[in-house]
Amino acid sequence: FFFNGVAKRAKFLSHNLFKSWGKLKRLGPFDCVVVDPPSYQKGSFVAEKDYVKVIRRLPSLVAPNGCALLCLNAPELDTVWLKSQVRDAAPELVFVERIPNPPSFESAFPERALKVLLFEYIPAGID
Repeated sequence: FFFNGVAKRAKFLSHNLFKSWGKLKRLGPFDCVVVDPPSYQKGSFVAEKDYVKVIRRLPSLVAPNGCALLCLNAPELDTVWLKSQVRDAAPELVFVERIPNPPSFESAFPERALKVLLFEYIPAGID
C-alpha cells in the first residue's frame, strides 16, 4: 500500500463493526469499504449468520458510486451464497466482479477458497 500511494489516501480501520458502527458512520461515507471478517470467531462472528448484518448496514458507510469489496474465506459458503445475501439485504449494492485470487493462492476448488467480490453502491434514484 505504501509503494503505490494508497496509504496516503486511505484509512485502515480495524474495528468490531457491531460495537463501532456509529463511529464508522460518522467518519464516512467512504469511497470503498473492505469487509474481511473471520469465517468463524466464537462469541464474535459467524459468517453464516452475521455476514448479512454487516451487508445490511453497508449502504450507510459507502458513498454513492463507491465500492464494497466483500471477502469470504469459509469453504462451506460459496459465491452464490454471498451474492444472494447482498441481493436480499442490500439490493443497491450491484455485483461487478469476482476478483481472482493471485497465482500463489490458487485452488483446485475455487468455491472452497477465498472469495473476493466487488460491488458498486448505486442508491435508488442515481443513474
